[in-house]
Amino acid sequence: MKLPAFLLALAACGGPTQQQLADTPTARTRATPTEAPAASTSDRDREGLRQGFDDMDATQRAHKEAADAAKGSGAPGPIVPGGAPDTEKKPTKKGPAQQAPSK
Repeated sequence: MKLPAFLLALAACGGPTQQQLADTPTARTRATPTEAPAASTSDRDREGLRQGFDDMDATQRAHKEAADAAKGSGAPGPIVPGGAPDTEKKPTKKGPAQQAPSK
């Protein structure tokens, strides 16, 4: 019982402070709305889900910026409106197959 309590206390104290999170560029900027307000129940549900993911993304970026600042890695990266920059290389889509010209 003592070990889980110790691990919980250690994990709670290991992250950035609330002030460090509040000082990150992600936390200081407001997201600009890009879509019209929801018109139906399904649209409201979809908007709530999208907003939740946007909030989660902003929180994760703020934690990363605060951790980088605490490590002294320098200035945080540029603020990208509308979401985080893509870190993974996405495969390019190819068009429909074309028949080779006959000779």
